Amino acid sequence: MEYQLKTREELLKLSNKESNQLFISNGKNAHSNDNWKRFAETLRTQHKKFKNFRQIRASIITHWLGMHNLRQVQYMAGHKHISSTETYLVNKLEDLQSDIDKYHPMV
Repeated sequence: MEYQLKTREELLKLSNKESNQLFISNGKNAHSNDNWKRFAETLRTQHKKFKNFRQIRASIITHWLGMHNLRQVQYMAGHKHISSTETYLVNKLEDLQSDIDKYHPMV
């Protein structure tokens, strides 16, 4: 919230740019990803388990699947096909064991 209300406006003034994008680059190109690279490096130094932003996206989608139904998560994640969202489903061992107990012919 602070970024949107204060920091972003200050960055626009300093860079003499006009942009509708939420995040503003400090490079000459409007689509420069230098800010993301520096942000990722900072995160890696602070959190050793951080690999990349895809990892964060996967964690968020997995978390959403625990809270919302599959179609809602598909929409929130921006997936065109439901199978893309299904890849983030986590199998819980208790559920698998109960299915084995329920359906396996030898039990």
